[in-house]
Amino acid sequence: MNLDLTTILLVIVAIAPGRFAQRSRDRFVPRSFAPQGVSGELAELVALGVATHGILIFLVSLILFAAGWLCHRSPDYFFAVIDGLIAGRWWSQRIVEAALVFSCYVFLSFAVSYFLGFVYGILGTNSSLTKLLFAKATWLTRWFGVTGLLGEKPIIYEVLNPLIQNGTQKSVFVEIEMKDQRGFYSGQVSQFAIVKDEEPHKPIYLIDVWFKQDRFTEYKKLQTDGIMIDLADVATMSVQQLEEVMQSDSL
Repeated sequence: MNLDLTTILLVIVAIAPGRFAQRSRDRFVPRSFAPQGVSGELAELVALGVATHGILIFLVSLILFAAGWLCHRSPDYFFAVIDGLIAGRWWSQRIVEAALVFSCYVFLSFAVSYFLGFVYGILGTNSSLTKLLFAKATWLTRWFGVTGLLGEKPIIYEVLNPLIQNGTQKSVFVEIEMKDQRGFYSGQVSQFAIVKDEEPHKPIYLIDVWFKQDRFTEYKKLQTDGIMIDLADVATMSVQQLEEVMQSDSL
């Protein structure tokens, strides 16, 4: 693949900021399981990068407007200065300074993109803040007829992911019936893999595991740290989420 200077600049300006935003956003919400392909992935990166530049230009313009009004009683003072520099082709006469300014802007866009990624991620979670914000957005229903928003999290993620509400951690306990009459397991979910719903192999790791051979026998605790179970081998699974409580020293 031949890369010229224009392509390199486009990657630095349009795609790289989007990558920074994407990485920080993915710390809060899982990646989409829908296959995007190269074109879809590139379009997302460009959209995130363009959003960063748009926000930066808006903020810089707002700062210049306020500074011009406060310092010179002329809101367009600094805009006129910039127009003069552009008309005089300042960058062609001071290449080193122009390259330094461009480099500073590029690194600033990377930092702002990374910060915006956290904002995008927080808005994509089910936190109390987002619930409060989106609860007020009833105008969507009135104006556009939007009655709900679809998510792309797999069902297994919603079921097994411990929720945190009002600062209270929830633990997930399951009772699993294996296929082909291979017994029952009961324990606490410690870890699990997030895969597509249509993917049959979904490993989960249980701790504090108990086992019984059939429905009519008693559970016996397994002398092991934990057990890995593939949900492809599971017939049914009962799930219960319990709020964690602090253990007291009293009996």
